[in-house]
Amino acid sequence: MKLMKQLFYIFPLKQRLQYLGLFILQLLETALDFFGVALILPFVNLMVNAEQMQASWWYRLVTKVIGTAEMSSVLLFLTILMAVVYLVKNAFIMFLTWLRINFIGKSKIRMGARMITCYMHKPYTFHLQRNTSEIIRNINGDVNGAFSVISAMFALISDALIVISLTTYLFAVDFQMTVGLLIALAICSAVYFLIVRKKIRTYGQKSRKVTAKMYKAIQQAMGGIKEVKIMGREKFFADVYKRCGTESVELSKRYSIVSAIPGRLIETLCMFAILTIVAIKIIKGEDLSEIVPNLSAFAVAAIRLMPRANSINGHINTITFNKPSLEALYEDLVESDREEAERQKEIEEKKRQNRSVNIGEERNIFARGITYTYPNKTEPVLKNVNMTVNAGESVGIVGVTGAGKTTLVDIILGLLKPQKGTVCYGALDIYEDYGEWQKHIGYIPQYIYLVDDTIRNNVALGVEEDQIDEAAVWRALENAQLADFVRSLEDGLDTVIGERGVRISGGQRQRIGIARALYYDPEILFFDEATSSLDNETEKAVITSINELGAQKTMIIVAHRLTTLSGCDRIYKVEGGGVSETTIA
Repeated sequence: MKLMKQLFYIFPLKQRLQYLGLFILQLLETALDFFGVALILPFVNLMVNAEQMQASWWYRLVTKVIGTAEMSSVLLFLTILMAVVYLVKNAFIMFLTWLRINFIGKSKIRMGARMITCYMHKPYTFHLQRNTSEIIRNINGDVNGAFSVISAMFALISDALIVISLTTYLFAVDFQMTVGLLIALAICSAVYFLIVRKKIRTYGQKSRKVTAKMYKAIQQAMGGIKEVKIMGREKFFADVYKRCGTESVELSKRYSIVSAIPGRLIETLCMFAILTIVAIKIIKGEDLSEIVPNLSAFAVAAIRLMPRANSINGHINTITFNKPSLEALYEDLVESDREEAERQKEIEEKKRQNRSVNIGEERNIFARGITYTYPNKTEPVLKNVNMTVNAGESVGIVGVTGAGKTTLVDIILGLLKPQKGTVCYGALDIYEDYGEWQKHIGYIPQYIYLVDDTIRNNVALGVEEDQIDEAAVWRALENAQLADFVRSLEDGLDTVIGERGVRISGGQRQRIGIARALYYDPEILFFDEATSSLDNETEKAVITSINELGAQKTMIIVAHRLTTLSGCDRIYKVEGGGVSETTIA
């Protein structure tokens, strides 16, 4: 029930109805499979004991259908019927397999996109506390694991229906053999639930952790490749990955061996039970002419039954192994929905508040009574901070490392939400309509995130290529004083700059960051220590670019050095959890 509750929560109504449709088609598959097996007994009986079979109800029915009671005609009809049934059945199974794989594949992509959206909309503090490799593992591994559970459940239902049908049929064919078969299956089930199941679940939990470690090893090695190569640490990271990979292989090996035990046990015990009962019948002197038809039909049905019983065991193993992934996916989605509900509730409360500003202050930024404490910390980094940025001003923010400069900017940006106080853009509380606030701001960090793509796509990051406004790209490059450099390149805007912009200089990377912030021509720009990683000459050139924007934009500039803020109208100093206005000495 818990598993079904999780699946119902994860999948919307439309997908649940589609699953129901697939389930109904599986019932039809089961009926066809059972009908194909059920035809074997009358076919064999007719060949072995034709005279006795002529009195049966099914023989009379066939003669009415074909219009003749001739034995050869009835036998030919059954032969053709069996061929048609097996042809239709297998064609239908292939169609249903295609339908199932197509549906699950597309659903998996949708779920992966949903999880990416879920994580990207989580609070910024979530990303500060979580390792990226864990998130990648969750999006790839947990989504794949969850759909492995879905696929296994589909197959489990299909196989269970066929096993039930075949078992019913076997009782009608030979009661004693069927009881022996069920006793063997019961023993195997007991072995599975008492011994195997717990081990497989443990292996599934450990596998999630090991996968995250492997992602982490790759990410750390490639993320700092320059330092790794300079220090000669390639072997260290390769060894970390190797250790994690070895552990993963060991877990896979144990899982494969343990999960195979019930299947092999089923086959051995079932064959032993059937052969034992056949031996007893022979010893008792039963008529072999009566045993052979039933035994033939029983053997065919049992041969179909045992692989299905093995498959059921495999499907249960798959569900058990991957259930931790499904549970993790469920918990993340529940948490995300809870956060969204809380956010909507807060927005509604804020909308009921009547806020107003004086004439001329409609585009000012007001930070009022801001208090912020990071998760797992006891002391607030900012306490009751009040700050105003007037429209068109250039405001500098300084302070020693750890004083809270970036925290203050992140709060004004809306990335962090204070425990007390709020930030308003005129009369708009930015947490009431964050999408509206985003339309007014541009952000340039210390380290510009660049993708291995063209200059055009880096400036218009996140915009579909056929929707990029090239005029806006050139305008942004002109304002960032990078247009002449781009024109001098052989491929111009189509120049590929490499991963993290390795093919261009540090100053050019910063200017692309400025151009990106200017692409939508926002009225407010945030510079978060955007020049601290540059050499003096490059820093001066970038600051010149920034200062030339001052007449057009409201700017908030974070810096370590007061000299960087020489063009600012006002400067705030962050110190001891508070903010006070200061001057350049």
